[in-house]
Amino acid sequence: MIRLLSSTALVAALATGPAPAAPAADTILFVSARDHLVAYDAATGAEKARFPTAGLSSDMLVTPEGLLVLNHRDANQVVMVDARSLREVGRIPSSGIGGTRPVHLYLAPPRADGRRLVLVANDGNAQRPARDDNSALVIDATNPASPRVAGEVRLGIGHHKLALSRDGLRFSASNIADCDEVVGVYDIADPARPARLFAVTGADLGLDGRGGRPACDPTGRLGRRPGPHGTATFAANGLHAHNANGTGQFILVEAEATPPRLAAVLATDGGSGGASIAVHPSGRFAYGPQNTPRAGGSGAQAGAPCQIGQLAVVDGVERRLAAQVPILYDAGCTALPERARGARPAYAFVTPDGRTLALTVGTLNAAQPGRAEVLVLFDLADPARPAQVASVPVGAAAGHRDAAMTTDGRILFVPGSADASVTIVDLAQRRAIRRLAVAAEPNRVAAWSPTAGPTKAPGSITPAAR
Repeated sequence: MIRLLSSTALVAALATGPAPAAPAADTILFVSARDHLVAYDAATGAEKARFPTAGLSSDMLVTPEGLLVLNHRDANQVVMVDARSLREVGRIPSSGIGGTRPVHLYLAPPRADGRRLVLVANDGNAQRPARDDNSALVIDATNPASPRVAGEVRLGIGHHKLALSRDGLRFSASNIADCDEVVGVYDIADPARPARLFAVTGADLGLDGRGGRPACDPTGRLGRRPGPHGTATFAANGLHAHNANGTGQFILVEAEATPPRLAAVLATDGGSGGASIAVHPSGRFAYGPQNTPRAGGSGAQAGAPCQIGQLAVVDGVERRLAAQVPILYDAGCTALPERARGARPAYAFVTPDGRTLALTVGTLNAAQPGRAEVLVLFDLADPARPAQVASVPVGAAAGHRDAAMTTDGRILFVPGSADASVTIVDLAQRRAIRRLAVAAEPNRVAAWSPTAGPTKAPGSITPAAR
């Protein structure tokens, strides 16, 4: 049965059961929306500050020291704000070597030299595939009062996502429109002198055009498109995982080895699409949501009537696919509501206690009339076999959907692009706390508290549980 609660039903649900968790009282919620970055009091929803960002921006994070970093995509800028004082620190070009369209943004793990590095991925012009406008910019954010550019390196042809080594000295980059470098491994021990160390090619994935096999083609018209999109680092052994969503494969790379090498290529059954990978705190299992199989699909991609994709469970220690678990719009549902026909899983979050996996749900196409209005949850009592539980009603989203989780894993902030909202979800009790009205088209969210610190930043690695 579909569980969609009206606002009245949501209030009634909050009035029963144990008192839910709440963000720390001093939490500032940052929302990147159309034309503005806005700071709100997370407890009251009152606006605290507003910064102009014409058009749309993309990834946003807050460092442990309290520096908010935002990729202002439409201006090819990186905007930086002191989260403690809510004052803008500066704006810098996202590239010094011709890179354009900064989309994804990552916080490197702590380094032995004490430097706090942030990496900006410039995707280039998707309508003109070339390498000269694709890059990774490295920002030294050690001193939040005076962040500076530390280096930059050209990448393959993007869109890009990055995975970081556990010591913060290397990263691997997926290149969604490249066959010569589907995944590249880069050294940033000295950010001023970055270097590419290794590349996974389309042929490494079996796309070589020989013996009846398809050739690799970034467009997908004359062959198969690897289309990697979604990355993670296994804390147990440092393996990097990349979701080749065009082929349904998961690429495992020994990025910390000298020299780096391809560890394994794992094929799913009927899987394709996806935007993220999340790792269990044990450091062993990773969860990659895929858009297929799904309701209305055909052949290997045909799913159950309420299915919106599947969860691929990767065992990083044994380097194998451990399970493929259907993702339903809600546990036990038998049919998708008409308005959610285009629903798809987006970003995955695993709580630090290892109990819960949360999947945001967007839609396949922002231009479609459909809307997604749930947060999908899985119980991880058995990390190798996630079990879906009741979904949580959240604000409506069209197209992509992001979220931000507090470092203790208690709270998830979920933006609703279609109804200008942010829903605050108690992940321990698996229910919504409240819904805030925010600026139009909220795209990314992050939070900062002087007492509780920042929400978990993209790229940050949870140490393996012992």
